[in-house]
Amino acid sequence: MNRITLAALLVLLIPHVLPAQTDEPKPATKDYSNVPPLSVAQKFNYRVIQAFGPRGLLDAGLGAAVDQARNEPHEWGGGAMAFADRFGSSFGAHLSSQSMEFLLESALHEDPRYFPSSQKGFGARMKHALFATVVTRTDSGSQRIAVAKIASAFGTGQLVNVWQPPSTGSVGDGLTRTGFIFAEHAAWNVAQEFIPRLRAKSLRQ
Repeated sequence: MNRITLAALLVLLIPHVLPAQTDEPKPATKDYSNVPPLSVAQKFNYRVIQAFGPRGLLDAGLGAAVDQARNEPHEWGGGAMAFADRFGSSFGAHLSSQSMEFLLESALHEDPRYFPSSQKGFGARMKHALFATVVTRTDSGSQRIAVAKIASAFGTGQLVNVWQPPSTGSVGDGLTRTGFIFAEHAAWNVAQEFIPRLRAKSLRQ
């Protein structure tokens, strides 16, 4: 099982570990249209939390555990030191992604936060969460393609090749990592949609 498959399974499993949904779940009643945009300093603080907080550690630990079980890359071998190498590589990838997103979203005036759905119904909310993987809100309140998120996913996938050994350092390996990054974004969006305490403080209900 590769990391993309595992991340996809997490997206599917999240609804089953959440509290049971009623036939007509309550709609999200808070209006987020007037939430003020973040300053560049606030965006930086947001990305620091995303990189070094629970999300970053979980992402790095999960990636390292999967690669350790698959002995990938095989040049790093097994044991505690090999796991440390894989954890460092996964954390480096996550940190690179967060750094690229900060630089691009600051320059392009994109909002890094996940804005929950204003619709009711499990299916509509799930669709909104997945859609938010490639669409973002701008500082002016409009929506557009998430250029920062998409570009950083592709950039990070290839950047990691710098410290990977030959067996996992090709362009194709980089594209595989990009797929995992998108899957991780999707899983994180779903988690934030249904678990408000995971969202930015300004968007919690």
